[in-house]
Amino acid sequence: MPDEHLKGSSVNAVRRGIRNTFRNSVRTVGVVVILAVAIALSISMLIARDAVTNKINTVRASTGNTITVSPKGFFGFSGGGTPLKESVITGLLSIPNVTAVQESLSEELTSTKTSLKSPTPAGSLGGQFGFGSSGASGFGGSSSSTTFSIPVRVIGTNSPGNAVVGGANGGGTEKLTSGAAYSPTSTADVAIVGSSLASTNKLKVGSTFTAWSTKITVVGIFNAGSTFTDASVLMPLSTVQKLASASGDVTSATVTVNSLNNVANADKAVAKELGSAADVTSTQATTEASLSPLNSVKTISTYTLVGSVIGAAIILLLSMLMIVRERRREVGVLKALGAPNRSIISQFIAESVTFTILGAVVGFVVGILISSPITSALVSASGGSSSTSGFVRRAGGPGFGAGGSGFTPPTGGFANRGAGTFRFGGFSNTITQIHTSAGWSTLGFALIAAIVIAALGSAVAAATIIRIRPAEVLRSE
Repeated sequence: MPDEHLKGSSVNAVRRGIRNTFRNSVRTVGVVVILAVAIALSISMLIARDAVTNKINTVRASTGNTITVSPKGFFGFSGGGTPLKESVITGLLSIPNVTAVQESLSEELTSTKTSLKSPTPAGSLGGQFGFGSSGASGFGGSSSSTTFSIPVRVIGTNSPGNAVVGGANGGGTEKLTSGAAYSPTSTADVAIVGSSLASTNKLKVGSTFTAWSTKITVVGIFNAGSTFTDASVLMPLSTVQKLASASGDVTSATVTVNSLNNVANADKAVAKELGSAADVTSTQATTEASLSPLNSVKTISTYTLVGSVIGAAIILLLSMLMIVRERRREVGVLKALGAPNRSIISQFIAESVTFTILGAVVGFVVGILISSPITSALVSASGGSSSTSGFVRRAGGPGFGAGGSGFTPPTGGFANRGAGTFRFGGFSNTITQIHTSAGWSTLGFALIAAIVIAALGSAVAAATIIRIRPAEVLRSE
């Protein structure tokens, strides 16, 4: 009669399989270590892929999704053009996927128009840029011996808080250090002044200064990490238009699109809407080029993940084939005593799963620890061979390459009614700052995948077990 115990429950087979895992400690350690290496590589690649994917999605939703508009023919410290009209710029909000329009009007205030004194020394460059007396004018002009001071730049904007971005050395968006921002729709005679300008003129919140013969009250002081930017004054757009006798004029606008994917179509629509009156510039090409290292890392991590999973499955398959081959006599005896195939197969599957779980425990810990440095190394290696260049400038505007710095050329300067923003972002520096994290969903998915691999890895071994005939095994033994 067949042994009822051997014919018995699958629970007994599973128990035997788990015990069999530790029958040979050297083999157990070897198989677990090899599996742990493959699983650690797999989990680190899975975490890296998730982190890079999240970063790409975040960048696409919030970076490089702006379009800059300026009067046609005006660029930097030179050119000409006619200010755009606020009513036309505001109408850009009706374009699909456009979520916001930031408008600004920039003016320069000489010492005859304001009580403020610029904290920036003129130097020889000031003479070249035309801020001297009649003895110095324009690029290439000779510096005058007459003492002069740099005019104070006033930016009228309907977006206090992100009207200026950085300047030299990539300073960040202005940050209030004291006081509060004015309302975007304010018409009051108020201002937010840069920290260096405030220090030079001994200004604090509540202080006043004159501009266009009008008393202006300081409601806030900001710092943007740039000497150039911190020498500026931010005021309500309507106030500057009124005081500078520039009703309805706009010299710069930043159009925000809901996603980087929609920038190209919005760029064309804006250019069509404004026609020959404006130059329209987008940073889509620069952003896409900056994302290329992350896309490369995503591809590398995907291929490595697939390779690691396949490697783990092959390792487990070969290990189980070796184990089954060593236990042919044991399998033959169990079959001769009446043990069904499913019970024996369950035993080996349990052994395979135990190997995998032990390898997964070690592999998960190691994989989580090495995921961050591996991701950083992959991003650095991919970024080193990537170049970022090219601005998409429409409607006849000049192109300008940045060589990977994420630089948006200034749409204004100290020229009268120049554009109101100067953008110099450390974009390429921040885009590669990837923070990895292993969520429970990721680890759960990886564990389930490991168990599936264990089952698949023992499938061929199970087929080998079915073909074993007790009589042949016992006769050969």
